[in-house]
Order: sequence, then structure tokens, then C-alpha cells
Amino acid sequence: LAQAHMVLPSRPRRHGGLPLGMAAGTAMPAAPLECQSGRRRRLVESLLSPAVQVPEPACVAEVAPRLTSEEVEQIFIDHVPGVKKFLYRGHAGQHSLKYMAAVYSDGWRAFRGTPLHDHLTRLMRVIVHHGRDHPAEAAPRLREVADAFKDCQAVQARVVEQVGLRILGVSADFKGLVTQLIGEYKALALRMLAAERLAQGLAKDRDAAPTHYENRLTADIGPSIGADAADVRRAVLDDHAAKRFRRLAGPDAAEAVARCRQLFDLDALLGALVAEVNREVAKAPQQSLAAQFLRWVDETLALKHAVLDEVAFARADIDAPLAFCVLEVLYRGAPDAPAGERFRNVAIDDLFGNPVNEQLADWTPRNSSEASPSAAFGGSPPGDRCPASPRHRLSSSIIVGLFRALDHTLLAWCRPAVL
Repeated sequence: LAQAHMVLPSRPRRHGGLPLGMAAGTAMPAAPLECQSGRRRRLVESLLSPAVQVPEPACVAEVAPRLTSEEVEQIFIDHVPGVKKFLYRGHAGQHSLKYMAAVYSDGWRAFRGTPLHDHLTRLMRVIVHHGRDHPAEAAPRLREVADAFKDCQAVQARVVEQVGLRILGVSADFKGLVTQLIGEYKALALRMLAAERLAQGLAKDRDAAPTHYENRLTADIGPSIGADAADVRRAVLDDHAAKRFRRLAGPDAAEAVARCRQLFDLDALLGALVAEVNREVAKAPQQSLAAQFLRWVDETLALKHAVLDEVAFARADIDAPLAFCVLEVLYRGAPDAPAGERFRNVAIDDLFGNPVNEQLADWTPRNSSEASPSAAFGGSPPGDRCPASPRHRLSSSIIVGLFRALDHTLLAWCRPAVL
């Protein structure tokens, strides 16, 4: 399921089959990810742990209802084609529209008396008010919410919370955004675990979509794998899950955690991370993974320009092995790459550490005379940078001295083509 959801095409290749950006005669990267079982296991265990978790969102300020039920329904009618025919769980006569209007006014019956009731009700009002005040951009969000109201209250609450928080602009830095992406793949692994256990007869669910059994697993083992705190909180409050399914504890819970880690699709996560990070920054919002990655690179990498695309320098251009190293740095403190692993002929240790190797003097981006990599990091305009002709190249000993003596800001100003 994860592979069908996120499989990406192979990266382009040049130089007779070598990866893009690697010249003939260059050492190939270390063993493929699938061969590094010990390294993969260590990373997955770190990612699926309580230490890597999206925290609960902050409380939403009071949002008073300002619309009548008829006005709420009309907002959805105006932006969601066919919404008048949407039915709650396919039941004849139970139209989703009236439930959406009721939730806007009074919240969900399933969450009354819980800390989530006011939080979710306010977010539903945020969504509806946004639809009225910003009609040009409201349709996709209102459609997402309307589709959720075809399903049970657990699904409705999950989607309303996600959409509402997006509208409020709850943002995060690069690590926070990556943690959110990891949380999505944890949720997917939990869904796969639920489907597998139901197929094995370890539980029985009469619903076509086993949302409540998924919530049972999320409540029981979600904290152990670092599932999003908001998902765990909603799952704990799911009365259907509590009444219909046996709670997992002890060895059963430990076995389920181990199986969930096996089902976690690290390769799909890496593919998604690469695809998001490699988007053109000019076309991505400032709180996107692409933009936040460049900010993180600017603060973290020693040879930061090595991650830019080598033609226009308009975006990052990383691959899955480097994304693997990025996850290790974020969640394990340092890359666990084997000796000899490289990215664009730069050793991983030099890329993430203090680059003092002689080989760094030989790293030069292709087409360096036509583009300006420093622009991606907010550097000076091309006319203010050092010239890139061979007679102006600095020796490796001077480069080593620069990396040791100059601060990060000055390094961002110098054109990496000089190296």
C-alpha cells in the first residue's frame, strides 16, 4: 500500500549509467540502502520511538458561531459540487450537510465532555469562516471536510483537525516538518498493521473501513512508536474502539510494535522526502519542506552548496542515500554512513562535518559561470562574488584555512565555484 501510494520514478542518469552529477571514474556510493540492514534497523528504531513524535497542537482560541445552519450549508453547496447528495456512511436520508451544520453549531456528540470537544468545534468554525471569507481558495479544503463527513465521527474529527490547523498556519521548522512527514508514514504503517491483523483473524471488524480498530492500535501502541500525539489523543477517546476490541498489552503490544516497525516503509518515506526537498524554492511557500531544508542546510552543512542542483542552483538536488543521512543527523545526531560513502564526490563526513580534505578543492559545480548558488541561501548578487576563472582558483591549503578560520556568513558570500 505504501509503495503504491508513494513510489517515485528513478532518478535520471548520465555518463553511461552513473547517477546524475557523478562523473566517469568517480567512486560509486556505498552499498544500496536495502543491503544495509543494521543501519536501516537502527534508523527505523529511532524514528518509530517516543522521541520522534509530533506534539499535540496548542489550544485554539475561542471561535464563536456567526452563521446560521442554512448559511453553513450554503457555503458547502457553493464550493463542493454534489454535496447535497453526500450521505453519512451511505445511509439513505442521512445527508452529510445537516451533520456539518450541526457540528459547526454544537460540536460532535462523541467528544462531548472531553478536552477535545471545544478544540475540534472551534476548528470546524475556523474552516467554515475561512470558506466564507476566502472563497477563492476554500474549495479544496471544504471538499476534504465534506468527504470526511461521509464517514464516522472519528474520521470527521481527524480531517477537521488537520484542515483547521493548516488554515491557522501552524508551522514548524525543517525538523518539525520532517517529523510530520514521518508521522504520516507511521499512520500508514498502523493502517497496514490493522489490515494484516484483521486478515489473520486476530480481531474482527464489521466496518468496511476499519477506522475504529486502527484507533484501538493507535491508542495501545501509538505512544511506543511515536505516533502523532493528536492521533493518540483522539484514538484514546474513541468509545467504539474501546468497547469493540480487546486492548493490546504486554507481549502482544511488544509484538505489534515490532511488526509495525517492519511494515514502516522507509524507502517510500525517503522518496517522499526527496521529492518535497527537491521542489523549486521559488514555487514553494516559505514554510514548505523545500524552503526549510535550505535554511537547515545553511545552518548545518559544512559544504552547503553541494546539495544544490548543478545547472540553475534554484533548488536542492539530493538523492535517497543523502536523505537517509539527513534523517540520521536529525534523529540520531550524526550520519552513520560507512567509510567511503560520498555525495557528488564529497565524503559524507566532510559534507556534514568540518571539511579539511584536499579533495574539496576539486569540487566545482557544473555550469558554474551561468548561475549563482549563493542566491539560494540569500547571498550577494553575482557581480559581488569572486570570479570563477582558473587563474583565480585558490589552492587547497588556502581553502583548508578558509574553512577553519572564516565564519559561516562569510562562507555563504563566497562563490563555491572558486573551490
